[in-house]
Amino acid sequence: MLKSIEIEPLKGKARPRVWGAVLLSAVLMTLSQPPFDVPLLGLVALAPLFMALPRLRPRSAWLAGWLVGMFYFWIDMWWLGQMVTDPGNEWIIFAMFAFVATAMSAYYGVSAMVIRWLLTRRQRHLLWLVPLSWLGFEFIHEFNTPAPYPWLPLGTSITEFTPFVQTADIWGQYGLSAGLALTALGIASLLHFDGQEARLKIRTDPLRRFVVPGVALFFVVASCIYGFVRIAQIDADTLADGPLVAGVQGNLAQEVKVRNDPLRLPNAFSDHLKLTKQAVDDGAELVCWAETMLFYGTTRDGLTRGREAESAAYYVDGVPDRSLFEGTVITADGRTRNASYVEHLRGRIAYEFKVPMLVGTLTDIPAEERDVPWKQDTYDLRKYNTAMLFDAQGRVAASYDKRYLVPGGEYIPIEDVELVRKVMIDYAEGLQGYASRVERGRRLTTFRLPSKAERLKGRDWAFTSSICYEYAWPGCYAELHEKPERYPDFHVNISNEGWFKQSAELDQAVDYCRLRCIESRVPMVRGTNTGITCSIDAAGRVLETLRVDSSDREVRGLLLMRPAVLADPTPTVFVAMVKRGLGWLSLAVILCIMPLMLAGRVQQRLKRHRAKVAENRDTTKIEL
Repeated sequence: MLKSIEIEPLKGKARPRVWGAVLLSAVLMTLSQPPFDVPLLGLVALAPLFMALPRLRPRSAWLAGWLVGMFYFWIDMWWLGQMVTDPGNEWIIFAMFAFVATAMSAYYGVSAMVIRWLLTRRQRHLLWLVPLSWLGFEFIHEFNTPAPYPWLPLGTSITEFTPFVQTADIWGQYGLSAGLALTALGIASLLHFDGQEARLKIRTDPLRRFVVPGVALFFVVASCIYGFVRIAQIDADTLADGPLVAGVQGNLAQEVKVRNDPLRLPNAFSDHLKLTKQAVDDGAELVCWAETMLFYGTTRDGLTRGREAESAAYYVDGVPDRSLFEGTVITADGRTRNASYVEHLRGRIAYEFKVPMLVGTLTDIPAEERDVPWKQDTYDLRKYNTAMLFDAQGRVAASYDKRYLVPGGEYIPIEDVELVRKVMIDYAEGLQGYASRVERGRRLTTFRLPSKAERLKGRDWAFTSSICYEYAWPGCYAELHEKPERYPDFHVNISNEGWFKQSAELDQAVDYCRLRCIESRVPMVRGTNTGITCSIDAAGRVLETLRVDSSDREVRGLLLMRPAVLADPTPTVFVAMVKRGLGWLSLAVILCIMPLMLAGRVQQRLKRHRAKVAENRDTTKIEL
């Protein structure tokens, strides 16, 4: 079995010194992300923790990692505990936040135990596995574990250091997280807490004094050089003839949607139409409404839910009847009724706007996709969260259904377990008055948009779309862009983050979007309900942001954006080859290490047991 080095026990003031290093990592980690977002701290944030771990016992190492996580997640994710809900149910939201943040911290604790084990082996080469071990416990959050929430990975803490993060087009956010763990390991390898007094000293071991810090320094320098070269290439390849895309930010209070307010929803819809008319008058070639802003949803064919046959009569060859533009229609039996939201919008597109629109809505599950036996009794309650494209004639051109869903808010993890299902339904009803059973989408859609660019010679623009929380998943964008019939010219993210008011969640969301642009080298435009509506280029730089009176959130307005399209868009190494590969590798590493740790603990216990038995035997002989 892999043996450990002898560790001198701490005494006196040494313990506070070592635990002070743990708390320093907690502070640095917390400051590295929004709302603080101190530049470059991500490069060194883990170093004090890595220095402290070899001087701690396994249980203390778990506590150290857990404390770092508790600072980090409880402070930087505080917005999750303040999420908008029905009055009187705030405790449910806070309890959910407390569970998620604490569970994510517990993973940090286990990660610290694994890293301590690696740093205390006599086989010193094992320390090279530290970056992958850290990444493995970040990657676990992408699965239905007690905390299926891949938020605040270490890699996003360095987004402001634009040249450094350009390597994400090779190995994605996963590589950035592992790389930052490597830079921290370089610093922690150079220094150590020596002896029982835990004095901070420079190491004499050549591997740790020169090799590991040298590799870490080379990694940072090489990443920056690569970044400057790639940014120059992106700038040279960027053209200014992209389509003019309008992001309509209606600033609809989330309370209105949670309560399904029958008075304010029509006003919000009218407000969206006014902003859309302004965008069209300003020359927009595509208008985007945020997630679920087409109220009461629609069928996948763009018909009114609940009266599909009656609604279908108003579309000949898919084109809306002119009466839908007026807002009232006469039914086959002579009744007059108001057009539904989707009917009126399609009529306005066909006879007034005459510009394609991408809108967020809820759609019913088509009959051919109701194929899970145990869900048959609930399919009528289930929906897709959809981005639907209407062409300039008001016809349904294509749609994309959200595939990466918010746990609890949109889907129930491990839903087939009755107890889990009951708990999550109670939570969801407290959150928004009902349990939202959103199904995971199945299609990878590439949308088409008519082009006015002369160089394309009549060829359409190709673009993809994601919906809200999907921006937190590198794998989502890799799948969207992996094998389309044509690599997209740009990407549209539609999002409703009105749940989180003016909090740091909005800034964190933009950081994720910036990394997704780099990973795929596809520029992005964001259309949101309350902010932050913006455009991002293929190098991850924010180019335009909707601001009203200097504020970029909880404001109403319109942003016209030209995505910074590339002359020759092609898949990156990350999209074409790596994808989640580095994450799977890191998971394999920790799954190999943890049995060795367990075996070592069992071996130690057996050794102590044999020693105790031998001692008792010797004592008995002496007594005899």
